[in-house]
Amino acid sequence: MRATVILTLIVWGVLAQEDQIQRINECGARCTQGLRCKAQHHFPALFAACKRDPALINSTVFHRVNLSTVMKCDKIQKCSLHLRVTATVQIYERLQGVSVCTVSSGMLEYCRVVTFPRKARGRLVGQQVEVQDDCVEVAPNQNVNVMLKTHPEYCDITWSQVYRVQGCGNAVLRSNVPECITGKIAYTVDEVKRELSVTVSDMLEDRDYHLRLCHRWEICSGTEAYTLLKREESLKRATLQYSSPLPCLCIEGWSAMADAPRVQVCPFRNRTEELWSGVTFDPEREALSWEPACPVKAVVTLCQRERGNICHDLANSSQPVGREKVTYSKVDPHPTICMKFTTDSGSWIKCPFAARNFLAWNLTMMSGPDQKQAVLKSQIRTKLSLRVCRNRTFLECDESILVTMEENSVSVNLTKEICQPNTCIQARRADVQFSIPALQCGFQCSERATVSNGQYLCRVEWLLVFAITCVMLVIIAGLAGNIILTVYQRRRANRKPGSYHQFERTAVIHPLTAVKLLHAEDGKDYTLQSSGDLEKFMLGLGMPDKFTVSDSMQNQHSLCVKPTPASQSSPLVERL
Repeated sequence: MRATVILTLIVWGVLAQEDQIQRINECGARCTQGLRCKAQHHFPALFAACKRDPALINSTVFHRVNLSTVMKCDKIQKCSLHLRVTATVQIYERLQGVSVCTVSSGMLEYCRVVTFPRKARGRLVGQQVEVQDDCVEVAPNQNVNVMLKTHPEYCDITWSQVYRVQGCGNAVLRSNVPECITGKIAYTVDEVKRELSVTVSDMLEDRDYHLRLCHRWEICSGTEAYTLLKREESLKRATLQYSSPLPCLCIEGWSAMADAPRVQVCPFRNRTEELWSGVTFDPEREALSWEPACPVKAVVTLCQRERGNICHDLANSSQPVGREKVTYSKVDPHPTICMKFTTDSGSWIKCPFAARNFLAWNLTMMSGPDQKQAVLKSQIRTKLSLRVCRNRTFLECDESILVTMEENSVSVNLTKEICQPNTCIQARRADVQFSIPALQCGFQCSERATVSNGQYLCRVEWLLVFAITCVMLVIIAGLAGNIILTVYQRRRANRKPGSYHQFERTAVIHPLTAVKLLHAEDGKDYTLQSSGDLEKFMLGLGMPDKFTVSDSMQNQHSLCVKPTPASQSSPLVERL
């Protein structure tokens, strides 16, 4: 743990040291030991031979060489970079000075010679002097080959190293060196209007500023959204329209000068799902295509979608994504055929035919009295293969029968082989490369079907008879219960002593009707031959019931009769 902390502190210290660039007012050469060194530009002789001195053979002249970057600024945003070379030099009698040379790609060798005063060389022989020079100008991100030589040049006494100048990613360079000043871009997004409001700050004060939208691949390919911000404008702001929020859509800005560095900000870099739109289908060629709008590492596969988000890959359909369009030729436009895009962060599925829900062809089964038939229907001219398969989980199919669909419907007679258990009929298009098969399973032979149908009809008849019988029994039981309940209530009412209910009845007795009255007390029968006799008899009983007695249909008499208590005998009227 302690070692890890120490290592982390060392790394942080190195990074902080790289970010810290010392500023100088003037460049020049300096030497220790009180020497007043002089430096001047030097053109090395191309064909000059080095000198040999036995005293310097196998000698070490240069010690502790250090290379660093310093910055010289004339004013704000006007700073230049210089290479500082610091070396400890062993002084010898014939050594007059040190030559510092730099070579970079595409540039000529540039040398500066730092010489020691002649009077001081004699007294410093055998001592070490620190020499420093920082007048070699360099550029950001430049690789510089630095060489130290003696002056005059003695053979086999050199020191060399390749030095990498800090790049524009350094915060100090990004704010002070014109080659690194790109400006800072801030933005807000209006997704409804599809607009980007862009504001630029910290740009070069004496330069105009270019601003545009681009799609970033190896380079940023520009779109039509572009504007130029004038340096005299106090507020550097612009509005740029965009068409689709793609992850590679970036805002790019740079100062109006040659070889100006550029800054790019990508507002939608996390919107990966936007890449998978734009799947197209050509019905004439039956070609399914998708073209990447941005660079992405992905694999495209055709698959068959089932419930939810489950999509089973079709064989031999995987293609890696590159710059070119991904195309699948000869694809059956089935609603469950989809494109699956797989990246390191997940998978996305696009089903271009799902919205149509249109089947160009299908398979159905028909049963005749002695024959099973497979019926193929198609809305297009195509060729369908028909196969008998077993084991529904892992299909094992026989050779296919090719059916050319010249008509909308074609029927194919099937053998008794389909009556076997776990037997299916499979149909699929034979004239395309990628298609979804149709499968029909679970057939019944015609004899079994007939027996089953007869048994089914018998069962239905018995169930119908049983249901009717149950309904009749329920009705009869209900009527009987109603009659019994009515009789019970009447008898109960008659048996209650000293109680009666006030009620009215209306009776119509025709004149030709003879009524025989049986009185319960004396057991005598009273025969009433006319309505007048009945009226006299009823009035004698004192009952409050209301009776209407008529001698004829035109003459009617109403009278109230009060019933006797339950303990007394009441007359029973019996129709003769």
